[in-house]
Amino acid sequence: MAALTADQVRQELFMRINHAQIHHDLLTALRQCTATQENLVKFNRNVRFFSGVDSALFNSTIVLLYTLYERRSDTVNFGRLLDLIQPSITTEDIASHTKSLEAIKPTRIRVGILRNEMVGHQTLDRDRAAVQSKANLGFSDVDGLLAHAKDLLFDISCRHFGTHLDYMDDSKSAVDKLLSRVSL
Repeated sequence: MAALTADQVRQELFMRINHAQIHHDLLTALRQCTATQENLVKFNRNVRFFSGVDSALFNSTIVLLYTLYERRSDTVNFGRLLDLIQPSITTEDIASHTKSLEAIKPTRIRVGILRNEMVGHQTLDRDRAAVQSKANLGFSDVDGLLAHAKDLLFDISCRHFGTHLDYMDDSKSAVDKLLSRVSL
């Protein structure tokens, strides 16, 4: 099988960003919906289902974000995309995109801690709470990383591929629909 082209890597990154955004939106909405007493009762009566959904959405968001920024040369990630387009763009553009990736490095490292020590693997050195404390990653950090990924890929797509992207946004209505169908 032939290696992916730069455009195929760009398209795969787009899909990964969309999936991460949807999963993060659903997780956020699910956690926020328990603020009402009616939804909290539904959640508690179906705790196995909702805790499983919560865990799956958290894990998939972390894994998807991690894969966007890892530096392996044999996977779909921003570094690989830049390597593939480097021969056809200016040195200044590469420097600009690399600087953008460096700016978000502290947050992506914290995502990596969660992925490497809790989600993808379980470290023997710390329990889950200690890993979460070490990573110190909040919803606003995930929002920022998603915004960065969207902005960077949008910029690369517009400047070097002559196209723009239309990301999916706000999955809260899906959670509201799901909860409306769950009986007391």
